[in-house]
Amino acid sequence: MLRYIDEDRTGAARMNDEEARPFRALGDPVRWVVLRHLAAAPGEVGASELADVVTVGQPTLSYHLAVLREAGLIERRKEGRQHFHRIRPEAVAELAEFLEAGLLKGPTVDEQTTA
Repeated sequence: MLRYIDEDRTGAARMNDEEARPFRALGDPVRWVVLRHLAAAPGEVGASELADVVTVGQPTLSYHLAVLREAGLIERRKEGRQHFHRIRPEAVAELAEFLEAGLLKGPTVDEQTTA
């Protein structure tokens, strides 16, 4: 689960690499388009359909899908040679909770560690 690790002297929250991974994944416009397309889809989306949505080649799309998978934001299912992707709603909900807690309320004492 995402949580604050510590705050530096400026009060800025620091996260470990694992916790920051979903935010880094969302920092690329291609991945953002892919994620939004998956979120709007009623179910799984094939890689060929995603290739029609973004303006990158298949190897580049595969890279971006791998980044989103490694960040825990999407899942992939293989069927023969085809790959189908879907968003992980629980991961998106976790990000939303993290942002709400961190930006609106700030970290709680039990979420902070001593330096």
